[in-house]
Amino acid sequence: MMLDAKSKYRLIGAGLLIVSSAILLPLLLDGERPEELNVQISVPERPSFPEVAIAPVQPVAELEQQAALEDLDVNDIELIEIASEDESSRQAPQVTKAPEPVKAEPAPKPVAPKKDPVPVGDRWTLQVATFGKQDNATRTLKKLQEAGYPAYVMSTNSLYKVFVGPELKREASERMKDKVLKEFKLSGIVVKYSPNS
Repeated sequence: MMLDAKSKYRLIGAGLLIVSSAILLPLLLDGERPEELNVQISVPERPSFPEVAIAPVQPVAELEQQAALEDLDVNDIELIEIASEDESSRQAPQVTKAPEPVKAEPAPKPVAPKKDPVPVGDRWTLQVATFGKQDNATRTLKKLQEAGYPAYVMSTNSLYKVFVGPELKREASERMKDKVLKEFKLSGIVVKYSPNS
């Protein structure tokens, strides 16, 4: 049976690897230990720690009573004379109850007619710019506020949006848009006002 050329080369390579490892491994693993590894380590005996007795948990009231009893000296106790029943009834002062003051009921407050608040969806605001960094939004906000515009910043999803408004009518926000474009070169968009946007 004849082997093809590939199989011959594989057998020859495997044989060379076995021979070279048989020669080189004993040289590498000659059994000598490097000096760096010849270190004697001595472990001291385990130290003895005194056992600590932990008292069980007690309510605070019991601890205060125990502390009061421990600090109490028998010589510090004062005896209080208790008067007999007929003596105590003679010496007890007569207590009369004062008449209860008449409570004045407060006058009912006039009920103001309720005003229907303007629905949030009916307000409009001008979104001037959107920034990725808070510093840029803060600078734009200051410029707008210094010029007298009612500007504010809202942050959503790590974006900082600068708004001017809100206004009750969309036309007012559109006029504000034109003024901001002329004065600051910022072209914004008019959007419905939302306190959370």
